[in-house]
Amino acid sequence: MPLYVAYAILGVILEEQYAFASVPLVVIMYVLAHFGSYRARKYRASRTVFRGIRFWMKGSGWPYAFRAVLWDLSTVLTLGLALPWAMASLERYRMRNTYFGSVQGDFGGTGWSLFKRGWWVWALGLIGLVCFALLAFVLSKLSVGRGERALQVIPFLLILIGLVLVPLAMAIFTRWHIDGLRFGDVTVASGFRAGTFYGLFFKLIFSSLGFLVAFGLVAGLLGFLFATAFNGVMTAAEGFSWASVSAGVLVAIGYLIALLGLGVLQRYFLGRGLWAAIVTSTAITNLQSIDAAVAAGEPAGVLGEGLADALDFNVGI
Repeated sequence: MPLYVAYAILGVILEEQYAFASVPLVVIMYVLAHFGSYRARKYRASRTVFRGIRFWMKGSGWPYAFRAVLWDLSTVLTLGLALPWAMASLERYRMRNTYFGSVQGDFGGTGWSLFKRGWWVWALGLIGLVCFALLAFVLSKLSVGRGERALQVIPFLLILIGLVLVPLAMAIFTRWHIDGLRFGDVTVASGFRAGTFYGLFFKLIFSSLGFLVAFGLVAGLLGFLFATAFNGVMTAAEGFSWASVSAGVLVAIGYLIALLGLGVLQRYFLGRGLWAAIVTSTAITNLQSIDAAVAAGEPAGVLGEGLADALDFNVGI
């Protein structure tokens, strides 16, 4: 909020240069997003208890944010080729700063192992993008009418390739991620299958489409009844209509209901459904090795923190 207030004031003072002033804001918010993800993980870890012993994390989010920014830059410059090593490096940093009581976590996954599992998905995606770029170039050379109509198909083809490759890539990453988790001598093995992710993914898509269709029909019917009931109802004020105000309020409420419904479906299938599938397909070995773990760490406060605490100014880097 202080950042947005400062930029709002800057926009008033430097009205003509405001567009350029927004660039640093985007950069700052981008860095803070990585910082915030680490802070959120620390909060969740500190409020997770197993066998009466708390998980917790040490360290500051700033080194993590710095690493993440550099890895993002490397990933962009290599057209995504560096992504497996970026994921492995960042997860290793997070896990080595994560503790179960007195037992330190670790991550055994490597960028090379993830690359070997999913290089062909990356290759298919890159080939698909190149083919679509060439197709768009060829279609743009056609006559104006034919070319414009043909180009309208390109976004749908890109969505189609995304629907095919994204669930597959996420399934490969999920299994690799679970396989790499370590706490002391405790190891984890995942039997998670790509078909499970596809099933949940398409259940979410079709249930969302069904919800939107049903919601649209109900909203249309209520709108028709509303328009019929309030048609011509005006107040004494010039041109003011309580019907239009009520309609605006109902539209806003309908918008919130639609977002809430889509959020519930997403939580049910990709939140609860995905983690249920992961848990039932995961095997843990050497669990007895953490019997000697003793309690350590403290829970994060539920009522918030001061700005200095939230920005890790009190944590040694």
